[in-house]
Amino acid sequence: MSKPEPGEQPPRPAVHWWSEPSTGLRYGAAPLSIVVTLAILWWMEATFHDAPHVSLLLCAVMFSTWFGGVGPGLLAITLAFFGFEYFFLPPLYTLSIEVAELPRLLVFALSALIVGALGAAQKRATESLRRAHDEERRINEALRAENIERRRAEDALRASEEVARGQVEALAQNLDILATAPAPENLIGQMLSTIGRFLNAQSVVFWLLDEPQERFILRAAAEGENFAAIDPEHPFIKDPQCWKSASWIQEMLFTGAPVAVEGIETDPRVPSNIRDYFRSKGTGKFLGIPTLIGGEVKGFIGIRHGDRAAYRPEEIELAQALAHQAMFAIQFDRFAEQGQQAAVLEERNRMARDIHDTLAQGFTGVIVQLEAAEDAISCAHDKEADKHLRRAADLARQSLKEARRSVHALRPDALQRSNFWDALKRIIKSTTAGTALHTTCELRGKVPELPSIWEENLLHIGQEALTNTLRYGAARNFRAHLNCNGKGVRLELQDDGAGFDLSDRNGGGFGLTGMRERVEQMEGDLQITTAPGQGTSVVVVLPVPDEKTKLALLSGNR
Repeated sequence: MSKPEPGEQPPRPAVHWWSEPSTGLRYGAAPLSIVVTLAILWWMEATFHDAPHVSLLLCAVMFSTWFGGVGPGLLAITLAFFGFEYFFLPPLYTLSIEVAELPRLLVFALSALIVGALGAAQKRATESLRRAHDEERRINEALRAENIERRRAEDALRASEEVARGQVEALAQNLDILATAPAPENLIGQMLSTIGRFLNAQSVVFWLLDEPQERFILRAAAEGENFAAIDPEHPFIKDPQCWKSASWIQEMLFTGAPVAVEGIETDPRVPSNIRDYFRSKGTGKFLGIPTLIGGEVKGFIGIRHGDRAAYRPEEIELAQALAHQAMFAIQFDRFAEQGQQAAVLEERNRMARDIHDTLAQGFTGVIVQLEAAEDAISCAHDKEADKHLRRAADLARQSLKEARRSVHALRPDALQRSNFWDALKRIIKSTTAGTALHTTCELRGKVPELPSIWEENLLHIGQEALTNTLRYGAARNFRAHLNCNGKGVRLELQDDGAGFDLSDRNGGGFGLTGMRERVEQMEGDLQITTAPGQGTSVVVVLPVPDEKTKLALLSGNR
């Protein structure tokens, strides 16, 4: 039984005349039953010359009390008393009472009262039983509705967890692409192929907007694992100005939001020439995901599908996240086209490290909270599950904000309001809230004023250590300790997890490589101590920057 829609009245239980009789019917039944019984007794006496059976009148009294309640029962007793005395006791047809008949009348009245009391008790028991059945039915319906809502919540939770895992997996693959792609054109094509694979798409096409010429340029395309060549039959190629008649593109450029076309045959936003082209390719629906730079739409990614179910919000969200990653590749490609290979390689490492330190770590926190919510739902702890879901939503929004921040190479939002130590404590608390990981944050001394790039690097190092603990460490405790004095800053990050062998990971993997690069950038010292089964310890030691170093960093010499 599903809950009624908003504005819809819930169904009322049926009310029958025998369960809720009116007042007139209840009081009318009492004299009617007595009259009928007296008539039967009179007929029996006249026909069989037998003494009247008082038990029949008692039955009529019981029926009146059971059907009508105490009031009609008393009325029936009174009528039976006087009717019996009038019709059957001498002198007949008079209400005068002989002394010899008085005990008989008193016995009848007492018996009638007892019978009436029994009838009233039966009536109350029947009403209580009916109310108990109604309450049981209401509770069963409420339980069924609650079970349905719980199943819906579980389905939504599993879908959200699947999308979050897909984002993390796609992010890891794109990080590998960023680190290994030999040529920029292959880099973009491989990212489009990753988007198509995770969304099970026919093809993925990247169009860049050439604003001076008012046309879209095909930058890259992918069909499965193949990087598609330019299709000369595409309407945008045959007529570069035809996109102006496609209202779905105008909508996307104006709002900067994704556009989903669920049916090319019925959607009026699709012009006939584009509809004919899509039909020839077996396309039934498609997504348009705008790519943004500085808050302005600089192009879009078109994701085409055949016959499939309607796009779910989480799929569109996943497409947006992957489109942000593809935009990183376009930015990198533009740098590469300038011919500054060394600068491009440095920017590639910065982008890959920035993606790793924002989205990957943010989505790790989202997955931790979603898994905790799933456990809470399975244990019927709905309030606890709601808290985890709200934390997951907050972490996802923060990750999206950090992704945009990364595109614009801005200072992390967490450092806009406080120093890196307070920001790191907030991130540790929000990421691990409600989980089995116990965290401790300790500060000795006063946090000095550090250059912005140093604070950003220290924050990302702390995030990376926490993420590795959550993803690989299987730890019970995580400790962050900051020691500040006149000589410098010492940040210690420790867990009691599984640990690992540094020699088997080519120096510790991409995350630890990013740590080393950040510490080298600050001319500090990094110590990583770990072994299988012995936990992991990360120690960063930085000297206090002198005035010359501060001026150089403030002027942008990073």
